[in-house]
Amino acid sequence: MASHRLGEALIDIQTIIIVGLLYWLLREEQDNAFLRTWLSNNFPLGLYLLSPLAVVAISGTLLVLTVGRIVLFVTGSNRTLVEEVLLRLKGLKDQLRELASTKGSTSSAVVLTGFGTALALYSYFLLHIVPLVALGVSCIILGFTALSLPRRIAGGPGMRAMLQGAILGVEALLEQCNVGRATYLPPENGGAIFAYVPLSLQPETISLNMMRQAPKSLVGNDQRGLLVYPVGSELNRIPEFQDGLSLEERLRYVLVESADMCSRVLVEQTGNLIVVGMKGAKVDIQGEKYQNSLGSLPSSLAACVIATLHDKPVTLMEERKAGDRLIARFRLLE
Repeated sequence: MASHRLGEALIDIQTIIIVGLLYWLLREEQDNAFLRTWLSNNFPLGLYLLSPLAVVAISGTLLVLTVGRIVLFVTGSNRTLVEEVLLRLKGLKDQLRELASTKGSTSSAVVLTGFGTALALYSYFLLHIVPLVALGVSCIILGFTALSLPRRIAGGPGMRAMLQGAILGVEALLEQCNVGRATYLPPENGGAIFAYVPLSLQPETISLNMMRQAPKSLVGNDQRGLLVYPVGSELNRIPEFQDGLSLEERLRYVLVESADMCSRVLVEQTGNLIVVGMKGAKVDIQGEKYQNSLGSLPSSLAACVIATLHDKPVTLMEERKAGDRLIARFRLLE
């Protein structure tokens, strides 16, 4: 094992020496006209091999391989470099998906850092242009700054966990009841958004005033309905909603940018019927009664936004999962 490690170290040292010789030959070829003439007459391929771009490409490849071998040597891995690369490639798909989920900050950091490194090295060793070296260093600094930013500016699993936790209180209240589809009531005088939950599976017509007067707790066996606070009961207090945003913009702000409940939102409205399509929606919640009455978490938040914007009661008529898309149909009540 010791002789194997010694052989690996000798190969790495030889690679570094080769890179140094390539750089020396490049400088000599640029400064020595006799060498260029000799190469042109006897070894024309050498002129191409000693061009700046070829030297940078060859040296960069050798250095990357050497750094990889040194990392394996330091970490004590028994795998070869090829085995390690193949092992890393197995998880490349998930890593790329994770990279794309950072909304561009990580990918921009990688591009800036790589471009800055190449520009700084090329400008310093080959072009000898100090301003370009400074530009490369600036790109490297910007890249590391972007890498230091948080992966998620808002939303994420933590936000979803808190919203799902808010469901459990309503779920406990409805646990012993037979519930029908809820009606989301718009805020009154700047108050909270309520949801009227009928305590019967049979649909019935009831006025908005009667819904608002329904009790907020279970008071008897003959109770017709119940007022509950949905998870989006305070969405009407968001300052951005005072800027005249459209329904799709509001839903994108809440579902995509804030709560991270989906990756994209599309809205179509025909009269009192509103269809909301949510791509990549997270619909798994622990509250069965909540979902049967008020809908899944993304649909419940969407209903609160719709009720606030249109200032009308809203009922979730249907929600359907199709692949990674959730289609929710809402109806505005007069």
